[in-house]
Amino acid sequence: MNKLAGKHIGILCGGWSDERPVSLDSGKSAYNSLMSSNLNAFLFDFKNNDINMLSEFIKSNNIDLVLNLIHGTGGEDGLVQSYLDRLSIKYIGSNSESSKLSFNKVYTKEVWLRNSLKTPNYLKLSNNISSKEIEEIFDDKFILKPCESGSSVGIKIFNTIDFYSSSSVDILEKLSLNNINSCDYFIEEFITAPEYTAPIIDNQVFPVIKIETKREFYNYEAKYLDSDTVFSFPEFPKNVHENIDLICMKAFNSTGCSGWGRVDFFMDKDASINLIEINSIPGMTDHSLVPKSAKKNGLSYDQLLLLLLKH
Repeated sequence: MNKLAGKHIGILCGGWSDERPVSLDSGKSAYNSLMSSNLNAFLFDFKNNDINMLSEFIKSNNIDLVLNLIHGTGGEDGLVQSYLDRLSIKYIGSNSESSKLSFNKVYTKEVWLRNSLKTPNYLKLSNNISSKEIEEIFDDKFILKPCESGSSVGIKIFNTIDFYSSSSVDILEKLSLNNINSCDYFIEEFITAPEYTAPIIDNQVFPVIKIETKREFYNYEAKYLDSDTVFSFPEFPKNVHENIDLICMKAFNSTGCSGWGRVDFFMDKDASINLIEINSIPGMTDHSLVPKSAKKNGLSYDQLLLLLLKH
């Protein structure tokens, strides 16, 4: 707390991606918390991709430290971080390079596989995609995902059998990608196992949350609209707990991420872990997953923010 006294802390939120509404909520929650802790906080809705706007905000408020809470494109893909680097302003969390890498799900998978970490089988899409590739890699179902997006935006599930003996054009049409750049998407093995998320703060894995939804998978509606999505803190045997911590930290560190974030994964009944993705700037509303996990660890929302900012 003493290190932050007198500092001018800038909170960036909003942005211009699909996740703008959630980011605005995150920013407002963080701002209110820091103000209640009698810190010098300044909230900035960075609504347009313009470094001059950011520079003006920083200069006019004498900002010393930035907490970037812009989710999705612009905020998590390394762009805002690169702007802050150019402006020589210290910020919390992963740097530009690691943010860019971890925001791309395919690049992240490639890093994980090189580090002997398990992740669902996948196929990067192109205009030359063949039905033979799909048949060889996937069983009953696969899931379509954008390479770069968050909050489960643009995700759909398909039956593999519907693509047997299809031409490249037919495949892209069935995926509704015939008028879109197919290279921006990939398809991934559909895993029928519970989903978990492990918040990481200050090189420590915080209590792991199990996510249960009545939908086929944890999509945007399940995250933000459904009232029956269940979040719980399972008790794991010691060896399972240690393995989760080990794999999640390795997954996080292998991409160069730092400070804080979240690692999402599936885990089956045999405790086998399949890594899904990294969120380098998770939601920070008072009901978001990282604050829930911190609360389980005995930290209030205010204390969580102070822990993040001390780095």
